[in-house]
Amino acid sequence: PYERLVAFFRGNMSGYGGSYPEFLSTCDVNSAVKQMMRDYMAGDQYAHGCTFVSQAEYFDTPNGITLAVDNRKFPASVNELFAAHNSSLRINTDDILHVSLCPDAWAGDLDCEARALVKQVYARDFELLCTNFGYCDDEESCCIEGVPSMCPADLAAKKQTATRCSA
Repeated sequence: PYERLVAFFRGNMSGYGGSYPEFLSTCDVNSAVKQMMRDYMAGDQYAHGCTFVSQAEYFDTPNGITLAVDNRKFPASVNELFAAHNSSLRINTDDILHVSLCPDAWAGDLDCEARALVKQVYARDFELLCTNFGYCDDEESCCIEGVPSMCPADLAAKKQTATRCSA
C-alpha cells in the first residue's frame, strides 16, 4: 500500500490518485500521504476515480476476484498470467503510465506517522499481501522495479536508510 500511495503522489493526476501541488515543490511525500489518508478516513474513500479503494475489497464476496496478481513484479506477473491462460496479450513498457515527479521519493521515505495511517486504512491489504505472496513485513518498503522511473536511481542505498517503525 505504501508504494501505491507514493505513486499517486508522484503521478500528480487530478482525478486519478489526486493532485497535491502544495507538497510537490518540496517533494513532501509524507504530508501528501497523510493528507490522502486523512481525506479517506473523513469519508472520501471513493475520491479520484475510486483509486483509494482497498485492494482487498475487490476480493470480497459474492463477486470478488479469486486470482491475485503480484503488483511488485508488474508487468512480468501480468504477462505470465496472460501466457498461462493462452492469451497473446502482453503489457509492454510503452503501455504503462509512468510517474515522473519527485523521482527520489519512495515508500521508504514515509515517516512513522504516515505509515501508521496507511496501516490503519489498508490493514486488509497488508493481510492480503501476506496471505497471497508472503509479503508479511508491513514495514517493508518497495517499489515496482519492472516499471521505469518507479524506483529511485539509488535504490540500494535508499533501502539501507528506509524508515522502519516499531509496533
